Amino acid sequence: MNPLTRICLGISFVLIPLIPRPVLSAETLYFIYGPLKFPLSVESLEIYAKEGRITKEFAFFASQFDEKTLIELRETLQKRHKIDGVKFARLLRTPLMQDLLKSMGDIFSTHPNRNGFYAIRGALISAAINQPEEGWTAIDVMKEFPTEGIAINTELATKMMKNSQF
Repeated sequence: MNPLTRICLGISFVLIPLIPRPVLSAETLYFIYGPLKFPLSVESLEIYAKEGRITKEFAFFASQFDEKTLIELRETLQKRHKIDGVKFARLLRTPLMQDLLKSMGDIFSTHPNRNGFYAIRGALISAAINQPEEGWTAIDVMKEFPTEGIAINTELATKMMKNSQF
């Protein structure tokens, strides 16, 4: 290989990582109920979490809950979780946490009928790493989800909630 080719290759290896790439993050939640699909923007949830304001888009969803549940939802969306990203990544790789994430992946996925295990784990780790000082929130995790939308199996979520002690 001639010296000019080596220099060009060396420069390209330095510059290629600096080229901006489009970043995917979830912008929309898709609540799946049988054949029906109800979209809700993450932005509407974020406005509700930060300001307590129910947007026109969120109004339909909010009307399904009583006031106490809406207050709990807002508190849950605002709650910050501080944990070291590296330690958290290790924790999420333990068998117990992997089983939990696989169960969650049946509800929250990248596409209907696909388990969202890897997407959830990646989003949780990214949120923890990107918010080390102030801690991450559920909204941060949604924004770190590696697809433009999050499919939510509402039938399974409801069934799991009824069978659990929540």
